[in-house]
Order: sequence, then structure tokens, then C-alpha cells
Amino acid sequence: MIGPIPIPAAGRRATGEFTFADDPGLAKYRWPYVAIAGAAPGPSVLVTAGIHAAEYTGIEAAIRLGRALDPREVRGTIVLIPLLNRPGFYERSIYVNPEDNDNLNRLFPGDPGGTWGQRFAHHLLTEIAVRFDHAIDLHAGDLVEDLVPFVGYRPTGDAGLDARIRRMAEAYGAGWLVMSAATGERPGSLYAVAAQNGVAAMLAESGGRGLLVEEDVVRHVRGVTNILRTIGALAGEPERVAPPRPVKGFEWVRSPTEGVFHAKVRVDQQVAKGDVLGDLCDLVGEPLATIDAPVSGVVLFAVTSPAIKKGGLLLGIGAL
Repeated sequence: MIGPIPIPAAGRRATGEFTFADDPGLAKYRWPYVAIAGAAPGPSVLVTAGIHAAEYTGIEAAIRLGRALDPREVRGTIVLIPLLNRPGFYERSIYVNPEDNDNLNRLFPGDPGGTWGQRFAHHLLTEIAVRFDHAIDLHAGDLVEDLVPFVGYRPTGDAGLDARIRRMAEAYGAGWLVMSAATGERPGSLYAVAAQNGVAAMLAESGGRGLLVEEDVVRHVRGVTNILRTIGALAGEPERVAPPRPVKGFEWVRSPTEGVFHAKVRVDQQVAKGDVLGDLCDLVGEPLATIDAPVSGVVLFAVTSPAIKKGGLLLGIGAL
């Protein structure tokens, strides 16, 4: 067992559902899993997806990986959880979990006596995630987001651990690498807190807009497969891929007012500080604000919906 997930005998695959039985609020849900015990010894790897329930390419990729990985070629143990935000999936929930309308990927390490999301984060981290050597969290742009594929991790200050994570991130095959700081817009993310607890953990982003575009799903499948081969968890030589270009972190651009946003840039476009990113008008077309780039960098993701609340997210720039 790894927490509530049973691990099969060597050379076998098991599928099923698990729950956190000692918490009634969590136990009303069951989470899908695939557990593969390799025929040969090796590392332990956790692959997760769907912590944001409408990021479908990661969910689909984890499902495909779970069905395609051959236990005879696996070394060690691989566990895949294709959907973490179980309450939000069939609700098509954007960003948050409907149990408490909070973002599950901002709540780690969680709190065993806190809200639904805080309790889930605590159990997932302490009972499952920290028991693995490696972890890969699959993401996409949410239902109203477009993005250019990228990978990311949070440096821990442990040179050996950071080198292991960097090796994983460079094996995925994305164009950009975000090394996020411990503060800012992404506190409490699963991959970051798992790394702080000694797990070689990273995230990968591909696809978005609520669409299952085949090349976006395949990118995740190939990227994870290449990571597994690189770290010795899967037989076969890893594919040679170009290393991603690093950026210093995210600069998240938010709206100063509610309004209709007209973007003037697209994802993967490089901008200079002061460039016009877009403008906002009201519901009769009167201008409200012009949005300028606060830093020079590359547009990594952008909100595709023009309806923006005050303080609402518009886009994210990777600072160069």
C-alpha cells in the first residue's frame, strides 16, 4: 500500500478507486488510480492530473499512460491518479473545487482540521505524494485559458534534489521552463510543496481552452514517457529533446477594473516592458484602461474570455 492505494505484485497492473476513509467529507468521493509494479526494481513515480478539473489534456494523457505502460518494461513503481479535483470534473468547474470554491492547487501542505480543500491537500500530500521518489503533475490552460507548452519547478535549495528535478523538466520536451519562487501567485502548489518535502517534483503544461487537441495530449504522453525513461523507471532509451529556455518566474497581469478585454498579444509572443497587451472597455464600448507589460518576457498563457472582473487574471508573462 501507498497510503490508501494498493500496489500489486511485481510485474502487474492494478486499477481501481481509493478514498480517504477517516474523513467523512472526503470519503463521499472516490478517486481513480492505476498502479503498476514493474518486473524489475527501480524508482517510485507519481503522475497526477486534473487538480484543476477542466484541464482536460492532462487528465486524458494520464488515462492513456495508465493503459499503455507495460509492467514488463517498468522498473520500480508507477502510480497514476488521472483526476484530483473529483468534485469539479462533471461540474466543468473552472479553477476551483465546488466543495468550498477554493483553488486546490494553492492549499498545500493543507490542514487536517481545515476546509474541504485544505483537508484534501493534507491527506494527498502526507499519505500519498511524499511517499514517492519522483512526481509529475500534468496541467493545461483551464477552460478559459490558452497557453504555450511549458514545464516548471520550484528550486528547493538542495542542489542534488534540484538537479534531479531539472533533469526531469529538461526531458519533457517543452520550449519554456519556469523556475518559480516560493512566494507570489503560486503558493501552496502540489509540485512545489512536494519538492520542499524531498520529492523530485515538477509540473508540465500542454493545451487548454477545454479542448482535447490530439497534439497537446500526445505532448504530455511523450513528455512523461521520456521522463520515465530518463530517470530509469521505464525501459528504453530516452528521446533527445532540445532543453527548454528558462524564465525567471511568472508576472501575472490582472485587470484594474471589470470590463471587456481585447487582447493585443498571443501566447508564445515575446513582449518588452511597456508594450500594450490589450485594452478594456465597458459594456457600451467606452474605454476604461490600457494594459501595458510590466516586464519584458514571453506570454506563457492568456485568458480567452473577454468578460473580466476587477482583479481578474488577464495573462501570465515569463520574465526574461
